[in-house]
Amino acid sequence: MRFTIITPCLNREKFIAEAIESVLAQQYHDIEHWIIDGGSKDKTLEIVSSYPHLRVLSEPDRGVYDAFNKGLDRATGAAVIFLNSDDLLTPGTLALAQQIFQNALGTQIISGGCEIFRRTDAGKEIKMHCYDDPKQNQLNFRNVTLGYPNINARIFRRSVFDKLGRFDLAYAIASDRELLMRAALQNIPDAPVANILYRYQWHEGSLTMNAGNTSLSRAQREGLTLIAGFLARPALTDEQRTILRQWRRECVSTDVMIQVMNRRFRQAAGLFWPMVWRDGLLPLTLFRLGLLAIGRRIRTRYRLYRAEHGA
Repeated sequence: MRFTIITPCLNREKFIAEAIESVLAQQYHDIEHWIIDGGSKDKTLEIVSSYPHLRVLSEPDRGVYDAFNKGLDRATGAAVIFLNSDDLLTPGTLALAQQIFQNALGTQIISGGCEIFRRTDAGKEIKMHCYDDPKQNQLNFRNVTLGYPNINARIFRRSVFDKLGRFDLAYAIASDRELLMRAALQNIPDAPVANILYRYQWHEGSLTMNAGNTSLSRAQREGLTLIAGFLARPALTDEQRTILRQWRRECVSTDVMIQVMNRRFRQAAGLFWPMVWRDGLLPLTLFRLGLLAIGRRIRTRYRLYRAEHGA
């Protein structure tokens, strides 16, 4: 079974080699690895050229999802994985996926576990978050809205995109979630597994993993646009509408917290008060998400302290 790996990149000289090596470490015999470069000006293309097995397209694009679409248009593998240029596949991922697809013929998507890690200045790895519960990783409408889409930890039969089409470029950050929402509504069968298939690397340039950054705020606004569009669909069930309204509260609450962290108190108030009049449950959601965010920050700082002090 051939796997097509699609890696979008732009000026990733610090990370791209490690991503490529994580694919080579699979020791899997039938891999097609596309590097879709947006026109890098650093040493990215020089590094990529040192790997003769890679297929490379370098031209201006409209971002990550445009690169994904270009890769899909060129993919010849029976299954597709989206590997970001700063992330890693875990050893054995392809062998496991091949076994699952072979033994479960109706499976169209493998929904795996993933983890987020970072490295200290001394190069020591710290695991920040881990998502390895198959019930939470399973492809369903609740998980891909209220949970985490984690599209990179999912392995798709290429035929899935014949049914779904491509990533919608109207969403610069949330297009992966929009595609998975469409997949969930079409009940595309998946096989959720507890295995960690993918490792997201946290760093200063991470698009949506840095609390308080503008990209994370934009993701919440795109989420609200998605919600409005899906709520307008007459075919949605009452349960799905309830899920979307809950997600709307979470998007607004998250954006309020981002604005507060950036000391944009007027913007935070402008988000909070109009929504409170529409949905009285917003304060409870804000309180709950605030506690979770504080807990995550304390845990991360504790792990950093232990790593830096050799605990």
